[in-house]
Amino acid sequence: MSKFRIAKDNAHRIDYSARVGGVWLNKGEWEMLVAEGLAGNLNSILTDSWQKRIRQEKTSDTFEQLYRSKFGDADYQKACDVREWLHNHSQKADLRAFLMAENPYSAVE
Repeated sequence: MSKFRIAKDNAHRIDYSARVGGVWLNKGEWEMLVAEGLAGNLNSILTDSWQKRIRQEKTSDTFEQLYRSKFGDADYQKACDVREWLHNHSQKADLRAFLMAENPYSAVE
């Protein structure tokens, strides 16, 4: 029997047996799936792509929490804004070099 995550922020798991091709739901899980609009997605929930997406979302959330706790909310938001601006800029390589140089106005340093 395998257990499949339903969503990144949900502790419920769908039990699935490949041997019999059956899905088992515990008490209240069907109602939760209906309430979340996922009742028609049982087959999709059991796919590798669905499970991979959940893992990626959880990883992203973990890194965001790490950065927020490390930088603080205000600095984290500012860093995100700068990162987006830099990512979309046509001269991003030169801007990165300028920002990372100890002294961008020196040919020596």
